[in-house]
Amino acid sequence: MRRTERGVAVITAILIVAVAATAASMMLAQQAAMLDQTVLVASRAQADVYAQAGLAWARGVLIEDAKGSNIDALNEGWALPVAGMPIDRAVVAGVIVDEQGKFNLNNVIDGTKRSESDVRLLRQLLASLQLSPDLADAVVDWIDSDDDLTSSAGAENAYYLGLPRPYRAANAPMVQVDELYRVRGFDAAAVAKLRPYVTALPERTTINVNTAPDLVIAAAFGVPREKVAPILAGREKAPFGDKGGFIAATQKANLIDASGNYDVKSAWFSVRMQVTQDDVVLGSEALVRRDAPKGAAAIIWRRPLY
Repeated sequence: MRRTERGVAVITAILIVAVAATAASMMLAQQAAMLDQTVLVASRAQADVYAQAGLAWARGVLIEDAKGSNIDALNEGWALPVAGMPIDRAVVAGVIVDEQGKFNLNNVIDGTKRSESDVRLLRQLLASLQLSPDLADAVVDWIDSDDDLTSSAGAENAYYLGLPRPYRAANAPMVQVDELYRVRGFDAAAVAKLRPYVTALPERTTINVNTAPDLVIAAAFGVPREKVAPILAGREKAPFGDKGGFIAATQKANLIDASGNYDVKSAWFSVRMQVTQDDVVLGSEALVRRDAPKGAAAIIWRRPLY
């Protein structure tokens, strides 16, 4: 009997030790997870600080550039990306992009009226990307302030409210290019094709011919991209010093355009920063408006990318 009691006591002791060891293991695992979470939160906070510092650096670069140059071109310092700058335990990368080297989608409306020359440019740009030119009408309807259809390819509230997940047309200028996802006819593939060539700025803007890609310039003249290749080749050797120099180059290439919506300097730029801190990778994007006469560069909006 005593042997049985001793056996039960031993088994009970073993069970108690096992339960205690399991509980201790769980507590240690939970504590380790909490510590890991704390480290991740701290790393992300530090990465965000570095991203903000990178944005402040970009603003300073743009302000200094305006002091020493009357043009904005791709061979200038602001256009050189920072591939990876080590700072403590982080690596910071960034790039400044001239948004006026792209077509401003909001230009399709001039005041309260449709801008025919800008709509033609957008239609030509869509066609060059093998997208339907009629998508331009849907963009016009999304931005204009009325509820009248531009064409059968357009869309106003009646269309959007009839969707499985209804919403209304903005009937206002776009704030970001991502709004295209909500415009009739645009899917992820179409937006991805168009994104490198378009922007959404809160005021009418000119196209900077020193930074615009060939497809944008070709669309402005309604010609294939091959027609503007000599102009871009000359631009690589020497950026245009003024609008007159660009017009002379286009005339030499037998290109004619009546809009004259061009310039050689810019006021709108986007800044993208990526910070890798320990196991955290943080990306952010900001839209900056530079006021060269005042020596200022204001952040219009900033958003996280990932």
